[in-house]
Amino acid sequence: MNPIILSDNRFADNIPTATDTASGYDVRNIADLRPYTFWQALSFGTKYLTVASQGAGAADTLGIIGHNLYSSSALVSVESSPDNATWTERLAPFTPSSNRAFLKTFTLTSAAYWRVKIVTASVAPMVGVVMLGSRLQFPYPPDAQFDPVNQGIVAEIENSVTGNPLGSVVSYFPHSVTPTFSNLQRTWVWNYFKPFWDSYARYLKMLFWAWDLTAYPDLVLYGKMSKDTRFTFPVTSGDYVDSITFTFEATAEP
Repeated sequence: MNPIILSDNRFADNIPTATDTASGYDVRNIADLRPYTFWQALSFGTKYLTVASQGAGAADTLGIIGHNLYSSSALVSVESSPDNATWTERLAPFTPSSNRAFLKTFTLTSAAYWRVKIVTASVAPMVGVVMLGSRLQFPYPPDAQFDPVNQGIVAEIENSVTGNPLGSVVSYFPHSVTPTFSNLQRTWVWNYFKPFWDSYARYLKMLFWAWDLTAYPDLVLYGKMSKDTRFTFPVTSGDYVDSITFTFEATAEP
């Protein structure tokens, strides 16, 4: 599967609701883009996170980060409705492969109401960020050579006066990926990438990035564009843009 970005979110269209919520956890946290603020259900069982979209909101991808859905053996699915009464399943139930960020795709649908269904047998589910919207999918893979990982280390290291190691304190592991896409059609860049840049990316808002969900479904990053990224539109070959390049920054999850 070609690279995708998910920044569109039906849960940002309106105030979401939940079946129930544990004290100290607000369901609005799922839409604040911060993976360290959470919604948690009051108990285990079948829970719904629901939102009324503005008009007929489109969605074809679900992204979640900051959750316990793997360790709680949750079944997660997506449903839509025209009237908040009759619901149709859009993404079949699945259990995430870990407690890290994930993306799941399904057939593009527009609906007035959307909800994420979470079913657990013995543990109350908890999630940090939920995005449910229409993905930006690139027409083909990035140019070679492309490094989809590029992970570093931020740490403090202390040595003795004689050079012997006294210890290290690791703070986090930054990711930085810089794909280049050459010979993109001008219409695709202008109609799809530029609106994403203008309304979202250049404000350094958080988003999901996946390089190849088919071959590497667990390689999903949640982060933002580097502040040094520039959007350029070099056109020297008819209907094509010579290339676009951006740098995406994220932090590795535990």
